[in-house]
Amino acid sequence: MREMVRQGNSDMARSAIVFGSRLSPFVEKVVRALAMKGIGFRLVEPRGPGDFGKWNPQTRKMPALELDGERMYDSTFIVRRLDAIVPEPALVASDPRVSAAQRQLEDWADESLYWYGMALRWCTRNKAATARQILGALPAPLRAIASVILPRQIRASTMAQGLGRLPHDVLVRELGGHLDDLMAILDRRPFFFGDRASVADLAVYGQFCMLRSGPTPEAEALLRQRKGLLDHMHRVEEVAAVS
Repeated sequence: MREMVRQGNSDMARSAIVFGSRLSPFVEKVVRALAMKGIGFRLVEPRGPGDFGKWNPQTRKMPALELDGERMYDSTFIVRRLDAIVPEPALVASDPRVSAAQRQLEDWADESLYWYGMALRWCTRNKAATARQILGALPAPLRAIASVILPRQIRASTMAQGLGRLPHDVLVRELGGHLDDLMAILDRRPFFFGDRASVADLAVYGQFCMLRSGPTPEAEALLRQRKGLLDHMHRVEEVAAVS
């Protein structure tokens, strides 16, 4: 367990517990939302498959968050609840047209961009590096079992979703096209749809972190070729700094 807090905010008296790994783009989204809200947190990382059911009996997925005695699940619902608990800075715009666009982009990042990352992480050429990355902290006996079972399970999920069926070069080409679309949406604004970071920026940022985490060098190369997206990541890190 590690203590991570953002300094210099009046809400630092509050402290949350985040259950999950920051390798997950959804955990990263929540962590950055907490940082923007100035809420300190303690990160509790998984040590075995049973942890997920213990933390989140509803879906057995990351993240779960505990704040002020309340247990919350699902990154979208967590961030929405954080906005209700600590209204400023708001994570959606007051203009309903802008907030609708922000929520739509958040949903696309969570439900579509995520699967491009997963398909690349668990494709034939990258699955060994991905397994080493996410299973490295497990005890040796669990690691040996999970290294056989997990790649098969997740690969089956990406195949069922559909992107896992695409040839590797097509998958990379399509991801590049979506990154170009994000560049066009961002345009010359510092953040998506405005001058302030929102749930859209946090969701996209989390997915970019996953794409740049190591096992998918082809995705990282696509991002390096698009300086505007890297600059966007830096701006998110400035307004939602985690130490």
